[in-house]
Amino acid sequence: MFDLRKIPMLRVLVPYFGGVLTGFRVSSATLIFEALIILLLFWILVLIIFIWQRRARKPGLILWLISPLLFMLFFIVGAGTGIHSRPLDPGLPSDQVVLVRGEVSGSPHSGNYAHSFEMKINLISSADTSHQVSTLLKCYLSMPTDSILPAQGEIWQFSGTLLPIRNSGNPGSPDYRSIMGRKNCWYRFYVSSAEVPARFNKKLRVAERRLTPALIRSFVSDHWHGPLEEVGLLKAVCLGDRSSLTDDMRQAYAAAGGMHLLAVSGLHVGLIWWVLLYMTGWMSLIYRKGMQRTVLVVGLLWFYAFVTGFSSSVSRSVTMFSFFSMGRILGERIHPLNVILASAFLLVLIEPIRLMDVGFQLSYAAIVGIITLHPLALRVVRIKNRVLRRVWEATSVSLAAQLSTAPLVIYYFHQLPIYALVSSLIAVPLLSLLIAVFVCSLPFILAGVMEQFSSFLLVELARLMNRSMELLSSLPGSVVDALQLNRWNLLVWLLLMLLGIIALYGRRRIPYFMGLLISVLLLGNSLSGLKRRSSSELIVSHFKGASMVIVRTGAQVDHYCWYRDSTSRDYMKTYIAQNWSRRIYENQVYEMGDRELCVGRVSACVRVAKGVWMLGGGGSDGLVLTDDVNKQVWDRVYADSTRHEAGCPDFILLSGEPVIEGLAENSWMTKVDLLIDGSNRSWYKERMKVEWEGIYLTDRSGAYVKRWKK
Repeated sequence: MFDLRKIPMLRVLVPYFGGVLTGFRVSSATLIFEALIILLLFWILVLIIFIWQRRARKPGLILWLISPLLFMLFFIVGAGTGIHSRPLDPGLPSDQVVLVRGEVSGSPHSGNYAHSFEMKINLISSADTSHQVSTLLKCYLSMPTDSILPAQGEIWQFSGTLLPIRNSGNPGSPDYRSIMGRKNCWYRFYVSSAEVPARFNKKLRVAERRLTPALIRSFVSDHWHGPLEEVGLLKAVCLGDRSSLTDDMRQAYAAAGGMHLLAVSGLHVGLIWWVLLYMTGWMSLIYRKGMQRTVLVVGLLWFYAFVTGFSSSVSRSVTMFSFFSMGRILGERIHPLNVILASAFLLVLIEPIRLMDVGFQLSYAAIVGIITLHPLALRVVRIKNRVLRRVWEATSVSLAAQLSTAPLVIYYFHQLPIYALVSSLIAVPLLSLLIAVFVCSLPFILAGVMEQFSSFLLVELARLMNRSMELLSSLPGSVVDALQLNRWNLLVWLLLMLLGIIALYGRRRIPYFMGLLISVLLLGNSLSGLKRRSSSELIVSHFKGASMVIVRTGAQVDHYCWYRDSTSRDYMKTYIAQNWSRRIYENQVYEMGDRELCVGRVSACVRVAKGVWMLGGGGSDGLVLTDDVNKQVWDRVYADSTRHEAGCPDFILLSGEPVIEGLAENSWMTKVDLLIDGSNRSWYKERMKVEWEGIYLTDRSGAYVKRWKK
């Protein structure tokens, strides 16, 4: 039976996690401090009354107050923890040239125009000030002429431009600033190509450098010799370093439903734990109680967690195995959910920002689903054949994890892999063999014996695993994409799943609550669809190096795109696919280029002169200027004195840094919104030399949105 009374950790976790999330949102700690003082006064009053009742030998009339007061106490403590631990913007001098010095914390990732990496800085200097700080920077380094790239763990000094991280503001786009802020990264840094960067620890020998996870990972991976994709897979699944994974590999594993295999998680830690138990089996002959053996295995697991950087999934798994091992030594049986929730509580207590990490959420959702749904699957489907029973056990584990993480996967990634069960049946045995060979080969690597043989085995297993994932990803219909799920629907689906699990374990009243939640979910979707069908909107999106104007009426949407290169085009296509689901909207995308006329579903766009586009539809009209426009061209588009004020456009979008003459000479045009989007560089507004009250900058204010009723 699924008895919540046997899981006391829920009574702590629910209010504490709720308080931490509230603390991330609350802007002031004063309210939390006042609430804590009031709560402590209540506790003192309850304690006095309780002592008086015990002395008077009367029944505890106020014991029912203890539970809500404990709930409030854990909630307020969690809120205070969230406020105290949330990263804050250090307020560095932005939009200017600065000098930074710090340690490279991630391997450079090659992009189309530059290498990107993260750098933990400790010193930043501008023209007039110098700051001692401890924060991360997202750095962009142009292709170096001397072929020297920063490596993880090295200390470098760069000169360049510091810019704050901002959101695009496009409807549906993720809050990128908050996502990076959770990592204490608030600024982008563009390294100047005119200045020569300096590396400070280039002369240090390996033996003189401190023992860091990056150094250990580098030492082990240097003994693997093979193609880039195979070595990259080994570094990902064995050492937790995914910096060498190529984009093609990520896409193949994502399409095949094997993306979780690339991140070191409970599956990998469990395999390592199983191999270590076999390798240390000889200790049971010497120490019969097995305490020394257990301590050694748990210690090696924690060292492995250190090497992988204490990621959420590894820390959770190692903590779980530590609790199980402790209970095994003490002879106590511990409920698995209590172990899982206790590990979650400890990890969030140490680092509260983990609670907002997608990997943390997916990891715990998967393990809770396995613990609760896997026994049900085995109970419902009973197979007598031994081989088929083993296959069903492996399949049901993957099925339970996929079902429990499905709402989060749809919410964050807008897609759902179909062949995840098949990929698990193929990849998990290969991964098990690979992990076993990896653990067994480590002593030989340290001794310098049989390095080539172990490297050959690992690389061949990695090649077989990669080819199997590529084959599955090439099958038709491997991914159901264009899925949408908002926060409200996500919460309802998670509650519905929780109630469903409890109902399957025999709670008779739960189906009534499930029916109520399903009704609320259907009603919410109906109201959302009704609101969408009865409204219209015009959106000028923000994309670097490109322009996109979106006109929507009901569920019909037209997208007009102007771009400079294929990279900008790919960004826009990805945005449309993720945020304008074809299952909800009828999308029509137009790449303008040299087109003269485009007639969409609810709007139209026509080129009336060179570099001048007139766009209209529904309740809004506007101009898009993509090339230099002089007064003669302007007069052909809109006559100077004969144009009536009612016929003026609602907005004028400047795209690609056009030079405009005579733009503000007409008095009625000063009432038009002048838009400058991401296709223009930051200095474009200052060089325009135009006095305009209604200038709208999408890089600072987000996408320009105008809505109206149909």
